[in-house]
Amino acid sequence: MNADAILIYTPTHACVRGRLIVQQVKASDDSVVTLYLFSTLPLTVEQLLRLYGQRWEVETDLRSLKRTVGLQVLRCKSTDMIAKELILAMVGYNLVRAVMNLAAEKNNLDPRQLSFSRSRDVVNAALPGLAAATTPQQYQVKLRRMLQLVASCKLPQRRRASSPRHVWGHGCKFVKRKVPKPSKN
Repeated sequence: MNADAILIYTPTHACVRGRLIVQQVKASDDSVVTLYLFSTLPLTVEQLLRLYGQRWEVETDLRSLKRTVGLQVLRCKSTDMIAKELILAMVGYNLVRAVMNLAAEKNNLDPRQLSFSRSRDVVNAALPGLAAATTPQQYQVKLRRMLQLVASCKLPQRRRASSPRHVWGHGCKFVKRKVPKPSKN
């Protein structure tokens, strides 16, 4: 099929109206890169750039949901049970994030500085103690201790790699066979 045939079958109303934003931005390694954004939102360029900058946090949350909470493989077979598994995973994820936010707030930290998986382990270890508390004072002591431990679950300071990525060649698994040259007789 050639390109002309494709254009014939394209409906005239099949278009997206928006604007293309081309902006020079500073990358994490202090180099300047050109960013191309297409948007249908009626926001200023600065607002769109801020939104685009927050995408990393969304990607991190999705990774936490899939890997750390275990949603990359669903174990249930029925639709109802899959829905319950997803809801419970989201509730657990939101509980840990809420504890991380509270711990960060009480310790003047950015919640993104805290490790989700380590915080989840602290919350899982602290829940039985919180449930066993017999007085409100005992509960508050255990809660404060859990928040202190979560606040200590800091991620190491990392910079994203500034060097360009390289493609490694595939190693040769077998020795190449030498073909004898034909003799000139």
